[in-house]
Amino acid sequence: MQFKDKVKRRRLELGLTLEDVAKAVGVSAPTIQRYESGEIKNVRKDKIKALADALRVTPTYLMDWDETPEVKESFDYFMEMQLHLLGYKIIYDEQNGYIVLKGKEGEFEIAQNDIEKLSGELKSFLNFKIFELMKNSRKF
Repeated sequence: MQFKDKVKRRRLELGLTLEDVAKAVGVSAPTIQRYESGEIKNVRKDKIKALADALRVTPTYLMDWDETPEVKESFDYFMEMQLHLLGYKIIYDEQNGYIVLKGKEGEFEIAQNDIEKLSGELKSFLNFKIFELMKNSRKF
């Protein structure tokens, strides 16, 4: 499978729009579409890394150096993606055992329990909003 096919297939598997991926990578939606169509063949290294992060795979898989789709696991991918779309990034320093929240305000060391609390609150909020949507929608 070619790079372009892997990008599109993985984006669709995750239910992401072109805009979602574009924002996470730091390019425009038409650029992502051109990656997926094969129109752009030479993708910068930093964009490959950002694209792999957004699609939860490794750069190695995207670039066809390994045919096995090694999916990156995280404590809560959805929350990480939402933070990324808001301009924040969670950096895990496994070697030193801490977590950094990076944003336009700077970099801040945060505790694992704070991340878990944020994740729980986000899930509770989403469950509430989904319940509200279902309550106000027609049942088929």
